[in-house]
Amino acid sequence: MRDEEKQDWDRQPGESSKGYLHFALYRDMGQDRSLRKLAREDECRAKVGQLERWSSKWRWVERCQRYDDYQERMLRLQQEKERRDMHKRHAQIALLGQNIAVKGLENLLGKVQTGDQQVAPGDLTRLLDTSVKVERLARGEPTDSHAVEVGGSQENPVAVNLKVLSDKELDALEALLRKADHGGEK
Repeated sequence: MRDEEKQDWDRQPGESSKGYLHFALYRDMGQDRSLRKLAREDECRAKVGQLERWSSKWRWVERCQRYDDYQERMLRLQQEKERRDMHKRHAQIALLGQNIAVKGLENLLGKVQTGDQQVAPGDLTRLLDTSVKVERLARGEPTDSHAVEVGGSQENPVAVNLKVLSDKELDALEALLRKADHGGEK
C-alpha cells in the first residue's frame, strides 16, 4: 500500500509489528477501549507501561478517534444506501399493486357499466376515501384530516373524519350529498 493511501489506523512507517498488533487490538475494542482493559485481554502480550509508551508515541487515541469517525461514516453511508434501495423496492412493489388494482377496477367498471354488477354505497365511499388518500400522499399532503368549507368561509374550516361513521351512516351521508348536489331532487 502506498503511503498516500494509508489511513491513520493502518500501520505507520517505523511502527513495529508488535506495537501495531497491540494498537489494532486497542482500536478494535470499540468506544469503551482503555489501555488497562487491553492489558487484561488474552491476546495482549504487553504490560500497561509498554502500552502507554506505544499509545503516546504512536498517537493511539487520535488514530482511534479517526477510525471511529470513519466507521460511523461508513455505517451511515451503508444505511443511506439501504434506505434508498428500500424506497426503490417499495416503489416497485407499489406499482405492481397499483397495476393489479387498476385491472380489478377496470374489470369492475365494465361489469357495473353493463349492469352485471352493483357497487354498494359504502364501498363507493371507501373507494373514494382511499383514492383521495392516495392522491394526497402522491402530492405530499397529509391524509389524516380534511377540511370542508362551511358557509363559504375558508377561515373557519370544519374537520371531518369519515372513518368514525358506520356503513349505514356513510350510505345516509352519500344519499344526502346526492340530494344536495341535485338541488333537493331525488
